[in-house]
Amino acid sequence: MPDQDATTMTRSWSDIEARYRDTAALGPAFRAMLQLVQDIQRSRFAGGLHPWTSMHDLCIAQQPVAYPHDLPHLRIAPQSDGRIEFCYVDTAVRERQWHRIVAGDGAFDRLERFLEQLRWFC
Repeated sequence: MPDQDATTMTRSWSDIEARYRDTAALGPAFRAMLQLVQDIQRSRFAGGLHPWTSMHDLCIAQQPVAYPHDLPHLRIAPQSDGRIEFCYVDTAVRERQWHRIVAGDGAFDRLERFLEQLRWFC
């Protein structure tokens, strides 16, 4: 893997997995986030998605991201009730951003449908 300089935000999936493994004890949503990352790692999507974290959120873009950035990206956030929120940040207007909230065990299925809808993997 190439060296990542201080401005590179994206990380390896194994780094992201370690991050969520450390937070899994915080509750069901964090365990669901860990499971989602593990599912992504085992999927055909892993090599074409570029992840980083922001606090507890998982962010994913179609290409590596450097700081600062204004590229569209998917933000996946654990919710206090154990569910997972998906938000596609492609505009600064929050009301116009696509978002869905799903049960923790439905996170990978929701991700797959999102990727299909936006045709990220044609």
